[in-house]
Amino acid sequence: MKLRIFAALAIATTAWFPQSVQTVSALYCYPGDPPAVYKACADYNAGIGLQVANQTELQRIQSQITSAEAQMNAIGALINNLKRQIAAQQALIAQTQTTIDDLSMQIRFGQADLTRLRANTSVRDELLNQRLRYIDGHGALNYFQLVLTATSFNQMMDRMVAAQQVAASDRRLLNDLAQQHSMVAQANQALDVKRAQVAALLQQQKAAEADLQNSLKAQAAAMAVEQQLEVQLSAQYAAIQAQRAAIDAQVALMQQKYEAAARAAGGGTGQFEWPEPQCGHSCISQGFGCNSYWFEQYEPNCPYPHRIHTGIDIAGPYGTPVIAADTGVVYFYPGTYGYGNYVLMVHGNGYSTLYGHLSRFNSSMSSGAIIARGDVIAYEGSSGNSTGPHLHFEIRVANVWKDPCLWLGC
Repeated sequence: MKLRIFAALAIATTAWFPQSVQTVSALYCYPGDPPAVYKACADYNAGIGLQVANQTELQRIQSQITSAEAQMNAIGALINNLKRQIAAQQALIAQTQTTIDDLSMQIRFGQADLTRLRANTSVRDELLNQRLRYIDGHGALNYFQLVLTATSFNQMMDRMVAAQQVAASDRRLLNDLAQQHSMVAQANQALDVKRAQVAALLQQQKAAEADLQNSLKAQAAAMAVEQQLEVQLSAQYAAIQAQRAAIDAQVALMQQKYEAAARAAGGGTGQFEWPEPQCGHSCISQGFGCNSYWFEQYEPNCPYPHRIHTGIDIAGPYGTPVIAADTGVVYFYPGTYGYGNYVLMVHGNGYSTLYGHLSRFNSSMSSGAIIARGDVIAYEGSSGNSTGPHLHFEIRVANVWKDPCLWLGC
């Protein structure tokens, strides 16, 4: 057992180098090692298996991705991954430290027990030494002389019994000392095993702490690059935010102006059709909710970078027809950034929908017209801030975006 622990410690010492020098190496874990050592080793290796070469990934993003937007998105994902990795490393360090503390306490108690055992053994050793010195000075018992010099049978028997008792006492003393010396050796061996476990755990702890520092450095570097990109993209992001504010104002104005007409035409029932009948639920490329795309709407309740996707993306073939999800008043808005070409519809009872990144509108329709549910209003495209053909679809209630899947069952 002890040899295996020291072998694992030696392998760990020679195999591990800081991440800045090379990719982190896994430690060799012996299944036969004590559970605490094997578990800490296995947990460390599991973390190595999951982690990415963070600095290399950051360099790849900067060198291979030319679009600043794509870089921002990739770096945001890297930072999120680093946060998860750092949390796992911190948990492993805390867990290993708890095991080390427990073993250290066991070692202290074991040393105290060993001290008492050694003291008791020392007293028995001195008794044996005294007995040996007496025998050396007076000679061993001569049973034949005891018999010949006895003056009576009773005296002879008393001498024989006393002699046997002395011999039995000597044997007990020798047996007790042999047992105590064996216990001292076993206690020393047990303490050596625990000390070896602590040494192995400390080595693993050192490797985990070095990995943590590398992760923190990589996170700081990624966040510095992200801040540089934010400066480059701040004007574009401000324009997109202004577009969102304008859309909110447009929806509010349309609801005031057309709410009654849309409701009278049969809209606003809270029932919606799938906006791309030719491409069903399997075409959803991104759902509603928190994500790491930098140009999405800011949402403080989402994790860093605090962005939320306010609708669903349906990625059908370019030019796929887009229909009105419910009856209502339609408005067409051409654009080259943000949502690109987009359509707003008011349906009544506070419901409205938005259709973004369109390639073109239905030329037979005009803004302000009442359109029936299921009528083709536009065609899927990739206009505006888009990485490929898709439809961005939103459902709003009282001008607040909601998850469309609540109504569409996706």
